[in-house]
Amino acid sequence: MRLNWIKVDGLFARFNHVIELKEEGLTIVHSPNGLGKSTLVKMVCLAFNGDWEELEVIPFHRLEFGFEEGRKLVFLKDEGLEVMLLDSGDMIPMTKEDVTALHSVYYLGPQRLFIEESDGRYVSALDVYSQLIADRYSESITTAEKMWEGSKDDSPNDGSTSDPHSKLHEVRARMTMVGDAGLLPMMISNSPAYELLENEPAQWSESQLEDLYRLAKVSDSLYPLAESAVALLDIINPMLFRKNLRLDRLEGFNVILEEGKAIKPAMLSSGEKQLLLLMYVMIFEATPGGVVIIDEPEISLHITWQQCIASLFLSIGRTRDLQVILATHSPQVVHDRWDLTAELVV
Repeated sequence: MRLNWIKVDGLFARFNHVIELKEEGLTIVHSPNGLGKSTLVKMVCLAFNGDWEELEVIPFHRLEFGFEEGRKLVFLKDEGLEVMLLDSGDMIPMTKEDVTALHSVYYLGPQRLFIEESDGRYVSALDVYSQLIADRYSESITTAEKMWEGSKDDSPNDGSTSDPHSKLHEVRARMTMVGDAGLLPMMISNSPAYELLENEPAQWSESQLEDLYRLAKVSDSLYPLAESAVALLDIINPMLFRKNLRLDRLEGFNVILEEGKAIKPAMLSSGEKQLLLLMYVMIFEATPGGVVIIDEPEISLHITWQQCIASLFLSIGRTRDLQVILATHSPQVVHDRWDLTAELVV
């Protein structure tokens, strides 16, 4: 369900704001200091992620979200917090669970390089995400290896190899991306069956059709993660200075210097850390169909990176079916896309 607009009345007992979200999928919110820009975008996260106790602390009277087909979610604050969905004239009371299920919102605030643990400790967000990548890689490769071994005696009786030439072309493209992502299990790349991807038989034997079937199953299993990984690498690596990012099942984020030495993500520059974190969240963590909110995306970024970041968010947002809201003071982030801005005024 697409979010069309956000409205708040009585913010800090003085401001009434409306943000109309842009159809292109990216909305850049800007305003002078003190008008509640950062507070408003944080309120969106608190509302949809069930942090209503923290939301109630903020002084406001009414918070509304407009969706497609005229549906409206209303947070009315009086002595307590009343939440309802207005749909075709019906007024439906909403619980935290109802609202959380209604829409997905991922928020990245200015302190995004650190994550607070349940015990109150702060840890590096990139270390956390790096471990998540390593876990995803390990799980996917292990699953593919089990699938490869378990399909030895399978028969391709589902019609998938009725046109082996076309199927091989599809599998070859997918496995190329799997290899580019560093996801290809060694036991498969070393298998004689893998030679099918290099040399297509003039006449297909029964065993070769079975190998093609097995390769197709593995490529289908690994491709979704590989596609996301390659998207991240294609964005990040051209922007890094004399270094390259790789992803693997052991290190997660594996940064290789031009001289060949590996370094930890903590040794990246502050701007490189910010860029990696922003792109990772957009590609791997945000829920398709949901909203990503980033407060001050310009932090630590050089002017040239600030000027290109809107186009990156637009591209990823379209690919991942995301609505992106940026709250910024930087005209460089807006750059030449003033058509995507929403200004908060007194």
